[in-house]
Amino acid sequence: MTSTTTMITLLEGCLDTPDLTPWEQDFVRDLARLRDSGQVTKLTEKQIDILERLHKRHFAGAGDK
Repeated sequence: MTSTTTMITLLEGCLDTPDLTPWEQDFVRDLARLRDSGQVTKLTEKQIDILERLHKRHFAGAGDK
């Protein structure tokens, strides 16, 4: 299973590309700020679900071996 911080970092690579909608880009930026401030463990279940869904869409199978 890919860690939360790794998923956020990978999705940051999609920022400012057409791969993420404007809302998704804002979401990833917010998660990156939380990660950088050491608050990634405070993500809600809904935030984690969205993060996992975005990660799966863009990095299916990456790091899941």
